[in-house]
Amino acid sequence: MRCLIGFAAGLTVLALGSAASAGHMPYLAPLTFAPHRDMVTVQAAMSEEAHMFVPDFPIRGAGDFTVTGPDGAAVKIAAVTVLKEMAVLEAPLPTEGTWRISTGERAGRSAKWAKIDGVWRMVRGPGGPPRPAPPPGEAPRADGPIDEAAVPPSAETLTSVGTLRADLYVTRGAPKAFPKPVGQGLEIAPLSHPNDLYAGDAFRFQVLNDGQPVVGAQLSIVRAGDAYAAQHFTWSGVTKGGAGEAVSFDQPGVYVIQAQYPPRVEGAAPTAKSMTTTLTFEVSR
Repeated sequence: MRCLIGFAAGLTVLALGSAASAGHMPYLAPLTFAPHRDMVTVQAAMSEEAHMFVPDFPIRGAGDFTVTGPDGAAVKIAAVTVLKEMAVLEAPLPTEGTWRISTGERAGRSAKWAKIDGVWRMVRGPGGPPRPAPPPGEAPRADGPIDEAAVPPSAETLTSVGTLRADLYVTRGAPKAFPKPVGQGLEIAPLSHPNDLYAGDAFRFQVLNDGQPVVGAQLSIVRAGDAYAAQHFTWSGVTKGGAGEAVSFDQPGVYVIQAQYPPRVEGAAPTAKSMTTTLTFEVSR
């Protein structure tokens, strides 16, 4: 591995070096985490985990991009340009201090599910990408997606709705107190200063839902700039809640933590609402 992680007791490790999920991850990426001007330019998009910061399409959904200052006041970002692959923001930073830039909680994609032979499977609509063929000699997964045309008329179905949120922190001047959690929806709340992290230091954070620590949220961490690496860095785990989680990185770089809640259990009934949130941060030398 080109980058290793050390974990405190608050984090349960599920897999190290596993393949990234096939879904898209919302993210915010600043041109710099330590701006010297009274603004910072930020990219907002959806990207595959295996190609972090290579945008596929902009973050959509009703809601405003906001910047929250050291005083805790959130202000709408007015300078937003939506392109085909990304949105570009110019977030105002009128004073020195640590600022949080956020998409806010937004409605994501809805998904249809069908119960087939006692197993809940995601339904693929017409016109979607073809289902990948199983490896030679292997039968198709019984809990994998099913084409809409193949769903029996008598099958039980339901629709789940997703929400997404992406945050990042930038500091103009010396790192100081950073904005408190919003306390609404799913969010990753730093306990360590998010703009004062160095290789080998522990980054402490909590995953909160409506302000309360979450047990069992699925976590994944990816590193940007791995396109030419011999092996991409990925990691996944679950939260234990309580006093929070801690993670340390032995190499500098830009990382994204993603939390998803409630956790999805293959074959089990999906929840009516699923939430995804990310936090982009930088680890310095």
